[in-house]
Amino acid sequence: MKKVLLEMELKGLPPTVNHLYRSTIGGRRYKTDAGREYQQMITNDIIEVWGDRQPYTGSVALYIEFETDNRRRWDIDNRVKALQDCLTMAGVIADDRQVDVLHVERRQGTTARTILTVMEANNETLQIRGKMPIQLQRE
Repeated sequence: MKKVLLEMELKGLPPTVNHLYRSTIGGRRYKTDAGREYQQMITNDIIEVWGDRQPYTGSVALYIEFETDNRRRWDIDNRVKALQDCLTMAGVIADDRQVDVLHVERRQGTTARTILTVMEANNETLQIRGKMPIQLQRE
């Protein structure tokens, strides 16, 4: 049985990686003011739901649904990093390297919102249409 660790709806969409970070002329990367503001706001929202529980330290599955109210084009995977960082900052997970399953959807809606579900990852979570994922051959 899969255990849901966190399930919530967030207003709007997370910033893309391009809006979350900038680089200096020398190549140093830094978080933008807008990126910091978004992450602080969402982290606070997540903390309200998560409370003062300890971070989950096992493997997790993230299910993310982006609902948009317009037809603008953007890369679906470009918004995931900000959410993963917020989950770490809020203490839901210890590190975003714990994410072993990532399912992201985009759909048209009446308002911009993000639906986020964090679950324990186990063999049941890893099954795809009743089959285990293909094992890659390593040389």
